[in-house]
Amino acid sequence: MRGVFLHVLADTLGSVGVIISTILIRQFGWLIADPICSLFIAVLIFLSVIPLLKDACEVLLLRIPPEHEKDLNNALEKIQKIEGVLSYRDPHFWRHSASVVAGTIHLQLMSDTVEQRVIQQVTTVLKDAGVNNLSVQVEKEAYFQHMSGLSTGFHEVLAMTQQMESMKYLKDGTYIM
Repeated sequence: MRGVFLHVLADTLGSVGVIISTILIRQFGWLIADPICSLFIAVLIFLSVIPLLKDACEVLLLRIPPEHEKDLNNALEKIQKIEGVLSYRDPHFWRHSASVVAGTIHLQLMSDTVEQRVIQQVTTVLKDAGVNNLSVQVEKEAYFQHMSGLSTGFHEVLAMTQQMESMKYLKDGTYIM
């Protein structure tokens, strides 16, 4: 809606500029009034469009809103402490639209954990951090034991994913240790 408003505003400013420059040219003979009014209107439109362009670029680049970054880091720490969660991996969060933050996360759970209870807790934690649209993939211990036949055992995968606990989420969607 902001784009529509800016378009209407630009049309209105253009009309006002033409009226003002016409009056100045007819009354005082100031031929320079037309380009000055046009330049002034162009600068105003450009300055008002910059925030719209910035928001559009964040959506197109799938970036996390800066105001959610700290909350998401805290939420990931809380998720690690939920009973039954061994670890998590591949958390990705991005702005889907002006009002929707989407995300995905893979949870590694103990074999005896009730999946729906953990998914509900994780969803609540991430909603509190500002994520409106969430996909959760659950992986149980048995999955990792099965993967051990493919040369990666449960304990190796668990050790690798627990290192993520000290990682911090950055604006560009990457992590640092």
